[in-house]
Amino acid sequence: MQLGPFVLRRLALSVFVLFGLSIVIFIIARIVPGNPARLALGPRAPVEVVERLSRQMHLDKPVPEQYVLWVWGVLHGDFGNSLLTRRSVVQDIKEFFPATLELVILTAIFISVFGISLGVLSARYANTWFDNIVRVLSYLGIVTPGFAWAVIFMLIFGFVWRVFPTLGRLSDGLTAPPIITGLMTLDSLLAGRPDVAWDALKHLILPAAALAMGPMSQAARITRSSMAENQNKDYIASMIAYGVPERVVTRKYLLKPSLIPTTTVMALDIAATFGVAFLVELIFNYPGLSRYGIQAMLNKDVNAIVGVVMVLGVVFVTLNIVVDVFVAYLDPRIRLLGGGRA
Repeated sequence: MQLGPFVLRRLALSVFVLFGLSIVIFIIARIVPGNPARLALGPRAPVEVVERLSRQMHLDKPVPEQYVLWVWGVLHGDFGNSLLTRRSVVQDIKEFFPATLELVILTAIFISVFGISLGVLSARYANTWFDNIVRVLSYLGIVTPGFAWAVIFMLIFGFVWRVFPTLGRLSDGLTAPPIITGLMTLDSLLAGRPDVAWDALKHLILPAAALAMGPMSQAARITRSSMAENQNKDYIASMIAYGVPERVVTRKYLLKPSLIPTTTVMALDIAATFGVAFLVELIFNYPGLSRYGIQAMLNKDVNAIVGVVMVLGVVFVTLNIVVDVFVAYLDPRIRLLGGGRA
């Protein structure tokens, strides 16, 4: 199977995944006890006002009819209005999603660069003191949750050494650049404000490092294990016997197949970061989509809940397709067999 049909097949399957996700999350958001209109207006709101808002939200209709009306609105770019912010959910997502995306991008860079590098070095110096140190640090990184790392990094680098700022996206006294992409660092560079870009980047380092510790440790362990397993393959022994330099064998023939399991797990970890970043964003007072989503859940803001979950679903599906294409590039047997994860 060529790469084009392989991607089309994955796209077609992803449409069904998103359709199923929309049904599940829509029903769950509707059947949770409590009237969203009453929660939005407060306990002292008159009954007729609550009923009017319920009609506006179509809560007086059967759930299947509510779902059809919601899908019709989504197809026209309307997720409804947020009961929490009193604005369009689409507008809220446009505001908060770029902040989380910027945080996740830096997190992904940390995971990819440091995770794979530590795994390669650990495999290269297997069963040495370096490998033992990386192994211990990896286990520590995996078992410690991201919010714990956030508190540790904030205390050490924000209050003891005062190396990095700890709250928000930008320091007081600096003016945010005009919104172009929503990414503070990129918009600052496009506006010719390198000082603002540098300050925004410093605000990202601690939360990104906290989010990256677990996935980075896991990527290092998987890379190390995969390379150690592939080192015993016959084709590697043949390359070394023919006198191919060890550096070439490692980079060209050993690392490439060893990255397949690492890439698969790493991509899913990066996608999951969008959903699990809420505690880190709360600790650093970072105005991202994850914090917005958890606030919507606490306030039973049904339109915002469904909108955030669908955005996260699209992110998962997109990264899943990207990693499938990358894995198919690394191992052509996958696309020739028409494989890939469902």
